[in-house]
Amino acid sequence: MKKIPRSNVGFDWVAPIYDQLASAVFGKKLQKAQLTFLTDIPEAASILLVGGGTGWLLEQILVQCKPRRVLYLEASAKMVALASRRMAQKSLPGTVEFRVDDQLSLHPDEQFDVVITPFLLDLFTEKTVQSWLIPRLRHALRPNGRWLITDFVQTRVWWQIVLLWTMIHFFRLAANIQTKQLVDWPRLLAEGGLSLEKRQTHVAGMVVADVWRITA
Repeated sequence: MKKIPRSNVGFDWVAPIYDQLASAVFGKKLQKAQLTFLTDIPEAASILLVGGGTGWLLEQILVQCKPRRVLYLEASAKMVALASRRMAQKSLPGTVEFRVDDQLSLHPDEQFDVVITPFLLDLFTEKTVQSWLIPRLRHALRPNGRWLITDFVQTRVWWQIVLLWTMIHFFRLAANIQTKQLVDWPRLLAEGGLSLEKRQTHVAGMVVADVWRITA
């Protein structure tokens, strides 16, 4: 039997300063990228949000999309605490289940109209993305559902290469992420039976906001 590689990514240490770190480097550009296709989400949808961080994106989803249900799946207990506190303080509408675990904790019968992964695929090795992440999240997506992805992509621009290298190695030390280099996750998604429906580029092309669907 194959051993399932449980995620050992640990963002507890950086949780209190994560948003400030992103803002210091990118301003509001990463947040803007994550909002790109929220308008494509139908009202009363069931949504799986994996790696939602401190909860600012959850707030936007609840206000803009009015989902029927959100499963907030996050491996960092401190990130979940921040997100749930934000929801309580702002009296946000909607039904949210907060689950401290990774995508491997999904039950086989759990399926969603929309899967959202903000800056998740850049944390893992090609083997993990190809063999575990994509199959598990693809299974969690209903046949006519949408997978919204916002993430960094491979680039040939020298300053972007340096910046990505710096970020990856910082988070390898600070959060124990798996990868040593950014994988070509769009290729892996296409090979995994998904098709790209929409794309917008951000941050001079080093970040994309995508909508993917299961190939018929």
